[in-house]
Amino acid sequence: MRLTVPHMGLLSTAYTRVLRQQGVDMQPPPAATVKTLNLGVKHSPEFACLPFKINLGNMIEALDNGANAILMPGGYGPCRFGYYGIIQEQILRELGYQFRMSTTDNPDRLSDMIDTIREISRIRNRFDGYRVFFLILMRMAALDRATALYHYYKPREINRGDTDLILKEAIRMIDLADSYTRLFRTVPEIKRMFRAIPIDKTLNPVTVGVLGEIFVVIEPFANLDVEKKLGEMRVEVRRGVWLSDWLNDRFRFRPFRRNQTRYAKKLARGYLNYPAGGESMETVGKTLLFQKKGVDGVLHIMPFTCMPELVASTIVTRISKDRDYPVLSLTFDEHVSEANIITRLEAFVDLLERRRDEGISRH
Repeated sequence: MRLTVPHMGLLSTAYTRVLRQQGVDMQPPPAATVKTLNLGVKHSPEFACLPFKINLGNMIEALDNGANAILMPGGYGPCRFGYYGIIQEQILRELGYQFRMSTTDNPDRLSDMIDTIREISRIRNRFDGYRVFFLILMRMAALDRATALYHYYKPREINRGDTDLILKEAIRMIDLADSYTRLFRTVPEIKRMFRAIPIDKTLNPVTVGVLGEIFVVIEPFANLDVEKKLGEMRVEVRRGVWLSDWLNDRFRFRPFRRNQTRYAKKLARGYLNYPAGGESMETVGKTLLFQKKGVDGVLHIMPFTCMPELVASTIVTRISKDRDYPVLSLTFDEHVSEANIITRLEAFVDLLERRRDEGISRH
């Protein structure tokens, strides 16, 4: 079995090497490109959202490269994500591909995930299954930590590009950290690498909270690398949605880390009292949190036709008016123009800088 899993940010870095050590012939798709998107668009229903199309393109490229099994995450609730695997399998079979399709239909049950890992690997006892799965989760948390450090140092770097090189090296080091011992030694070294970057300590950059549908937030190809673009504009990104938090809310591999979904639900009370699916609760709750903490503004990004984020967008617009708090909403699909995104980001950052200069309260 040559297994592939569609890309989602740095997730493949977290699991590929570990699963290969357990006898899984991992065949990750190539990094998403315009070719990937075009393949997905060509064979997807017109109404399908951008993550669906990129996922499908990933699958086609991986199958063309020799993969013969696909593992697709599942979901439930008022979001079409729960139907992805079923529809994508049907499309691929109609295209003539022969493969095995597996889905993790209940992502909230740890036992289901362990059974899935045991099924695709040579792991035969449950204890080893837990050990391997939790190592993958810890590697994902380390990758998110490196990305957060990147967000802090990028706008402050004196030599343009230093931070990008350090992040690339940090990802490589975490990829090589294939045991708990090696990972625990690697994380402090990565922190030292970032601290060694020459920065402008006098700079007090504008801060922007980034929220929205999780795939578009964490997958640079899907959002045209907006976080890097903001960093190059001397803006400090405060991301409100992390894959490791999403996983921790379900599997509690970092037991002392607050459950972000429950926290967001508490924060959103009065504006959104019932989940609308996806990351809608996090979008609303953390918009209010960022405003309370003095973050200069919020960038809300989502795929075109995303139902949960459309609900959240309406409420975030109300929060913006109620609290005089700047929010920029960007919608992504295969037609979005990079020039248009850059223009809108530049105008938004200019607004935030002028508000600072005019002394408009951020609280």
